Amino acid sequence: MIELYEYKGGIYPDYLKRGNAMRFIEPFAFQFCHGEGLDVGAGRSCLPGAQSVEATKGGDAYNLPGSSWDYIFSSHCLEHLADPVKALEHWKLKLKPGGTLFLYLPHPSMCYWLPQSCRKHLHSWEPAQMVRLVEDLGFAPVLHSERDLAWSFAVVGFKA
Repeated sequence: MIELYEYKGGIYPDYLKRGNAMRFIEPFAFQFCHGEGLDVGAGRSCLPGAQSVEATKGGDAYNLPGSSWDYIFSSHCLEHLADPVKALEHWKLKLKPGGTLFLYLPHPSMCYWLPQSCRKHLHSWEPAQMVRLVEDLGFAPVLHSERDLAWSFAVVGFKA
């Protein structure tokens, strides 16, 4: 039986306390992430088949290895970076034409993940805001989900 907990008036499943959000989106990521790729901010769990890029304090997120990747996957990393737009611009440069950017981000409906509650998070986006940002950076088409039961959402953009 799933355990539940309350935080600031909301009820949430206990599995959110255990971290490793990537495990929730991995089956979907494999639909888009093919070939050689990076997992930026992999931490304890790297997307199988991807090269791990640990983005502790944002350092490596702005200086990815190599020059041409089929995909860049990132789960619950972008919100920790001081300059997420700079990171996304850099990541786009590292993708091959037709390459895939796959972002998995915390949904702001989980109030614990808002920057005022979780000081490790510097930013928070609604799905539509992140879609617009990714589109404004020149990715097309851009697909996205809404909040899932891991209180997260995915945005997938393709480099022209």
